[in-house]
Amino acid sequence: MELVFAHADRLFALLGRLVRRPRKGELPGEVRDRDGIPVLILIGDHQDVLAEQVGQALNTAQPRHVPYESINMDEMWSQVVTERADLTPEWQRAELCRRTLVRLAMEFSSAHHGRDLPVRFRRFGLVNWLLEMTHTGEEPNSRHAQDMLRRLRDREIQRRPLFGFLRSPSTEVTLQGQVPWWAYLLGLHIIPLVLLRAWRVLGSEYRWLLRQPHMAPADPGTFVGFALRLTQPRWGREDPAQVSKLMINAFLEDLRVAYLRRLWRRRAHRRTAYCVAFLKGVSTANSGRALVRSFVEVRNETGAFDPLLIMTSCTEAEHKHERVRRLNDELGPYEAWCERLRSAGHSRGPEFWYLPVQVHAPLPDEHPDLEAQKERTTAAGRLTVGPPPVWASRGAAVAAAAVVLALAGGGVAYAINAVHNWQERHCGLSRSDPDAATLQRQSTGECVGVAPHGYAFGSSDERLQMTLETIANQNEEADRIHRDAPERPVVTLIHVSALLNTPAGEPSNPLSYAREQLQGAASAQHRQLDRRGDNDPVLRIFPASAGFGMRFGDVVARTIETMKRDDPTIVGVTGLDQSRKDTITTIAELTRVGLPMVATTLSADTLSAHSPLYYQVSPQNRREAAVAAAYARHLNRKGKLSVQSVRVIYSADPTDEYSNNLRDDARDAFKGEGFTVEEQSFKPERTLADVSGHPGARTVGEKTCGYPGIVFFTGRSEDFEAILDAANDTCGTKPPVFLAGDDVARLGADASRRSRFPKIPYEFLDFTLGSASCKGPSDLYTTMKKLFPEECAQIPNTSLDGHAALAFDAVNLYLKATGRLRDAAPRMPLTAAAVWKALSGIHGDAVLDGESGHIDFGGVVDQQIPLDKLISIQRVHGDQQPVQMGFCGRVGQQTQSRWCPALGAG
Repeated sequence: MELVFAHADRLFALLGRLVRRPRKGELPGEVRDRDGIPVLILIGDHQDVLAEQVGQALNTAQPRHVPYESINMDEMWSQVVTERADLTPEWQRAELCRRTLVRLAMEFSSAHHGRDLPVRFRRFGLVNWLLEMTHTGEEPNSRHAQDMLRRLRDREIQRRPLFGFLRSPSTEVTLQGQVPWWAYLLGLHIIPLVLLRAWRVLGSEYRWLLRQPHMAPADPGTFVGFALRLTQPRWGREDPAQVSKLMINAFLEDLRVAYLRRLWRRRAHRRTAYCVAFLKGVSTANSGRALVRSFVEVRNETGAFDPLLIMTSCTEAEHKHERVRRLNDELGPYEAWCERLRSAGHSRGPEFWYLPVQVHAPLPDEHPDLEAQKERTTAAGRLTVGPPPVWASRGAAVAAAAVVLALAGGGVAYAINAVHNWQERHCGLSRSDPDAATLQRQSTGECVGVAPHGYAFGSSDERLQMTLETIANQNEEADRIHRDAPERPVVTLIHVSALLNTPAGEPSNPLSYAREQLQGAASAQHRQLDRRGDNDPVLRIFPASAGFGMRFGDVVARTIETMKRDDPTIVGVTGLDQSRKDTITTIAELTRVGLPMVATTLSADTLSAHSPLYYQVSPQNRREAAVAAAYARHLNRKGKLSVQSVRVIYSADPTDEYSNNLRDDARDAFKGEGFTVEEQSFKPERTLADVSGHPGARTVGEKTCGYPGIVFFTGRSEDFEAILDAANDTCGTKPPVFLAGDDVARLGADASRRSRFPKIPYEFLDFTLGSASCKGPSDLYTTMKKLFPEECAQIPNTSLDGHAALAFDAVNLYLKATGRLRDAAPRMPLTAAAVWKALSGIHGDAVLDGESGHIDFGGVVDQQIPLDKLISIQRVHGDQQPVQMGFCGRVGQQTQSRWCPALGAG
């Protein structure tokens, strides 16, 4: 029959209180009515039965059992004495300590505790491994350190699955036949050696071993020296008591780490009960008392909390404790122990940690209180420990991991999507790209904005990319010059093009004239950077694209406004292609920003009326119409026309300011010369406006066959191609006399395009003197030969449209204005307002003798158009080089043709 101890229910209640881990706090003083864990000493004569009942209660605790191991100290000491008779009594006690700790570590790290509760004894495992390496007391030989490190490396490899697999015999044989010798050597020898050296510095057990207080190292703090002392401690005459304390401290430190609560250490929060070590039959004879005293001395010396309940048992005859608590005392044993411990303050000796408790004898079978005591004992023996926090459970961990992964995935997806959306809005460029912030992709797919650092606006044209890269490099050179010579101010111009990338379905022909303008601007920039005067500004040019037909010019203007706030060197704008309604909107926005503009090829009469900040280097449509009418009169007088009449063909697109304005000017000019005027509209191929009800360009072209007068075309070059194509197919040997406005210069400058109509000769108005070359006496083309030598073969054709020359002159106009400001007042800030005022002063002796003729604003405040600007007549016939039929205006010292309108200046 099972023995029932008197007041055993109070013993189990005490046991439950000591092993139950608080939910919060742990150290003495952190938990109310708690002051650490004593060494519980059970005094009685029925130790075996008592140990069995305690073990059963701990193993059946709910909701999970308590890690517990019982060790018979008499048996353990007997094994030590028998197996290690070669040791002195002091070292036998150290061996008893080692074996006891190994037994406890094997139990507390056992897999039967579940996946969460086993303790990893890294520090004690290392110390025990070193102590077990050799059992001799002989002096170590010269190879002892190398042998130890080699075996330590093998131990680390065996602990790690990957290296253990690599070093298995079957794997080594396979690797020797399958991988290069260097990979074999690297993977199996060098890398493990390097990792071991690194782990000796970074591994927690290695670092702890050099910091712990026991066995003060005679070696100057190196792991190898200290480890050698552990491999043969008796030869080194180490103190066995200190070796025992080192083992105990390593064992307890591993427990402390396992129980250390951190938010990210779920397992530590799931440990709701302390480990229990029951040392049965402790006595002086079996060295059990010395072992227990070593435990409490380590606790006193480290001052750390140990998550371990040490229980001992001894007989009535063997105990030597003065104050023994009884289970039925009014003040419970643990409460009495806590009160005594607190009153001792900081002067706590090892004896203060002992809590001896008298276990009463079992009740006899005839005792009247036997059944009641049995019921109380059974109820108290059903120990309960706190359940782990819900958030620390496996399900919660899986759910938390899933949530974290979902959030992380969502965050990553959001970040990727945000990056993608940002890049999509900024033309596919990353945030690190210096051009990204000033570029935007529009709904049409076009990339518009300003690109100072060479971005090609999505164009795949290699020649355009090279041109923009050249300008970007020159911008960097300008910054370098300014750093080296701060007295030379920086001047920045924005060159706005109508089209640098082509919308889907649109031809890419406009890219050529945009590139030529940029090459002209780059040439002017290069010449300015070559100057060395202290007053000579350094020039930067920022290319910009306003999209097809200047439709996004207002977006570009707002981008420039933002840039201007951070960069006061921006003083003006050049470019502004195509006289359209959107161009007028762009001019208005730039006027609001406060930037002067010098347009390159714009010619509509009304543009200057929209802003006092607007200038241009090309002639107006009214002058173009006057020259066209004068030339038609010349042809009529020479008998080239059958009748004195003109058919003005114009675009039906109401947004095309250029075509409609030139039509009106042509009507007035031709009537002034006595011509009969008829007008014919056509539907352009590319337009955003509704132009239904008008014939197409090919239909209009077919109707020109046999027309006896002159056909004057005021539209765009692409539509003129359609008219010529129809006339070439229809008119045969009787082509009409075609004269076109300056926009057709783009067609005349393209040898492959103009050669498509061999039957139809035509003439067009040009803002240059015709073909040029890199060998001629030209500032522009000699510079282009340096910057863009591959363009020289094309210049005889591309120079016909005048885009490079006009852009070159537009930039030089700004440079002339800033130069005059620096001459007049060297310290004057080069602001946009000052530059605008200086532009109007370019006349008389200060006239700019440019590549496209004289630029003279006449000295009148509101004169924004150059006087007597050069216009030539170029004749195209098949694939032959265009021939100049005459020119009007002032250029160098040359005299205009006799049939031209009279000059208006000087």
